[in-house]
Amino acid sequence: MVGHALYRELAPYYDRLYGGKDYAAEAREILVRARGRLGHRSRSLLDVACGTGRHLSEFRRSVPDLAGVDLSPEMLRVARRTLGRGVPLVRGDLRSFDLGRTFETVVCLFGAFGYLSTRRDRDRAMARMFAHLVPGGVAMVEGWILPDRWKGRHVSLLTYDGTEVRIARLSESRRQGERSIIEMRYLVGVPGRPVRTYLERHENRLLRPAEVLGSFRRAGFRADAVLTGRHRDRGLYIGRRPGVK
Repeated sequence: MVGHALYRELAPYYDRLYGGKDYAAEAREILVRARGRLGHRSRSLLDVACGTGRHLSEFRRSVPDLAGVDLSPEMLRVARRTLGRGVPLVRGDLRSFDLGRTFETVVCLFGAFGYLSTRRDRDRAMARMFAHLVPGGVAMVEGWILPDRWKGRHVSLLTYDGTEVRIARLSESRRQGERSIIEMRYLVGVPGRPVRTYLERHENRLLRPAEVLGSFRRAGFRADAVLTGRHRDRGLYIGRRPGVK
């Protein structure tokens, strides 16, 4: 069976494919940077485009008040199983979500911001993050691939070999102007069931630092970018809402 799935049928298998991603180290870095801007340990945090909740599961080790927003009900279903009832999870669009409250820290990680293909959409998303921060609060956004860091057209293979499921994902990546296009073809085998085939197509904006920082500043943030170390390919953008809590 061939299906078109962007985090739909494949949501239950997402974390298996990204088992090598160091969510714990990424969460620790985010919290250290937030503490440096806030002047104290973050006491509340909102993860926008939270996916299956893997970053939230790390954040909750030290942040007592957490929440997550994601557009995909399938991904949120996985996140609820991971996090339990203690973390509110809300379905919402990056450009229009409204939880009716504020946080000390708001994050948007793993390149989700790159799906916003227009300046208007990026500005709307940053305005929503700004609105969900206390005065003096901090927003951190991980960008998509920088244009000069894109590797060109290539093919890659990722596999997961478990007892309950086996997955092979062949990805073909290419560039069209300022967009990256990645087509991912999956074979998913579950014992006792027919092998299923899926296709995902991801189109993302190859964002320059000035584009992301522009959206931060138009929303009202004072912002800068980290473009070294683990962030040399995508950039980590940090903005602070003016004022003191």
